[in-house]
Amino acid sequence: MVKTIDTLVEDIQALLVRGVDKLPKETVEAFGARMGQTIADRIVTENIEGYIPGLRMSNIGKPCLRQLWYEINMPDKKEELNADTRLKFQYGDLIEEYILFLAELAGHTVTGRQDTMEISKILGHRDAVIDGVLVDVKSASTYSFNKFRNHLSSDGDSFGYIPQLQSYMYASRDDDLVTDKSRGAFLVVDKTLGHICLDFHKYIPFDWEAYYDRKKEAVKREQPPMRHYSDKPDGKSGNRKLDIQCSYCPFKTLCWDNLRGFAYSSGPVWLTKVNREPNVPEIL
Repeated sequence: MVKTIDTLVEDIQALLVRGVDKLPKETVEAFGARMGQTIADRIVTENIEGYIPGLRMSNIGKPCLRQLWYEINMPDKKEELNADTRLKFQYGDLIEEYILFLAELAGHTVTGRQDTMEISKILGHRDAVIDGVLVDVKSASTYSFNKFRNHLSSDGDSFGYIPQLQSYMYASRDDDLVTDKSRGAFLVVDKTLGHICLDFHKYIPFDWEAYYDRKKEAVKREQPPMRHYSDKPDGKSGNRKLDIQCSYCPFKTLCWDNLRGFAYSSGPVWLTKVNREPNVPEIL
């Protein structure tokens, strides 16, 4: 019986519990090659240093146009990723490759891996097509995972994942591999607890060509756009801090003059205004 994507999560979970009788050699070798390439893409010096900033389908849907402008026009001002962050991204990529491997072992059809997509001469690469449905694979913290498990909304989409998925669906509208063009899905793994979920989104017709053209024109302007997010009060201290979206931005110190970071036990807090000095170490 041909399987459908609707049973994907339970099929993967059943596979993990019962295992498989035998792994075909060619399947293992293909998986090993993909894992090796994933590591090389992240850790080979040439790939790290040779990154060329530009508009991509993976970044064009970000809510903050100012961040996108900085990324294109002032890439040398971007914060350097530390070792912790690089490792987090690397094992996230490995988890994403592994979950597609498990989907295949569980009897589902996985095609279209990393196929090149194009809208208005801007390129992107979809993750896969599973059982005829376009899928974007994510590894996430428990907090982020719960957003997908409860169905990611536009209000909670801080990184522009929904426009990215919709863009891929639009770019795949004439693709024979995508047999179900009415929807796409996020396949998400909680990299802390091991939970898996599928978050389906209906395809919404939209003029993505015009949307992409507007983004291209915006990043060509001489000055960056206005900030998308405002700072907010930090309790009753009189201090003001960055919102969560801005605190993760690699251009925050460029965007906000005199920004100061403080190392709280719950994580760093970035203050735009210091009325009362925090009683914790400052991040220098």
